[in-house]
Amino acid sequence: MERMSFKEDVFAKVITFVTIAVLLGTMLVEAFAIYTERTDREAAQQRLEEAQLHAADLEETVRRMEDEIGELQNFRDNWQDLVILADNDICQLLREDLAGRPELIPEDAVQASILAMKADLPGNDQEEEELEEESSAKAEFSFPGPDEKDWLIPLNLGNQPSVEYLFYARAEDVNRGRYIDLLFEVPVNRQTERPILDEKGQISWKCMAYDAGVGWQILEVEEETSE
Repeated sequence: MERMSFKEDVFAKVITFVTIAVLLGTMLVEAFAIYTERTDREAAQQRLEEAQLHAADLEETVRRMEDEIGELQNFRDNWQDLVILADNDICQLLREDLAGRPELIPEDAVQASILAMKADLPGNDQEEEELEEESSAKAEFSFPGPDEKDWLIPLNLGNQPSVEYLFYARAEDVNRGRYIDLLFEVPVNRQTERPILDEKGQISWKCMAYDAGVGWQILEVEEETSE
């Protein structure tokens, strides 16, 4: 048996080392591929679980929204019934009465509307201001006709233990394009559910507050003092 020379022995060892290195490299690549696949699988599983949780949250949100929509629907249906109930013949009677009584618009509200309009004028136009002051003195507010139901809305139709009707009303000055919002109180007879008449035989309207364009103001009524 011939003995390998030194060079052949070294070359054989190099070949052996290279083969081992290639095998180790292949094993490392396969191990890395397995690790990457397992990591991707775990990440995908985690994403799936998160998606399932998110879907469950969405389902809960949808159920909650459906419940809220149902509550809103019930409220709207009940509110529609209340509006229909509120708009009765008594309300129409009050519309007809108030439509012909512009004197019930408080003078304080008219003056407040005039002042609010003057405040909107440019301060550097003296002629325009004087002209507007002249037309302001001719302010004539009135209530719309009884067929226009949006200007008189019942807020409280004498619910127990209240003995008054409460109404929101709006007066208009067509010439100046101005509005006054008003809050009226009407005393009623609890037995007949009819408005109480004053000494002149007219429905008793009491203005509680007004908004002439600068916010709601409580109407201060001076109490009559007996001599």
